[in-house]
Amino acid sequence: MRTRPSSPEIAHRPDPHTTTVHRAVRRSPGFLERAQQLYPPGGDPQGRPSFERFEAGPLRAVELAFSRDWERQPEAIEGMGIRFVMTHAVPVFPAMVFFAALGTDGSVDLLDVVIDEDDFEMLEGDPDD
Repeated sequence: MRTRPSSPEIAHRPDPHTTTVHRAVRRSPGFLERAQQLYPPGGDPQGRPSFERFEAGPLRAVELAFSRDWERQPEAIEGMGIRFVMTHAVPVFPAMVFFAALGTDGSVDLLDVVIDEDDFEMLEGDPDD
């Protein structure tokens, strides 16, 4: 009988016979309202990015992260079932935190998005400022 090698490379490879669960991600009305306040459709005269650009960039990436790796995302408040994804270093957009909850049907409901003001404070303390 042949046994598998015990090298770390083999031990950490994903099993090719397992399937990854891809959860549906829905945008709640409250999430859409908040996102469009931050990034108006078509942009605005002050130069804020448009909702369309937000949707094609950071929102798309966050939806993918929640869809593929719900269980790996950190909990916002332990035991409450709300998880979050943070973005940073995205051209044109500030650092943001996206909050979501798992629906009873197994899909992910986006609840809110906030600009991460702490990220700006860290930049202000940067010695290059």
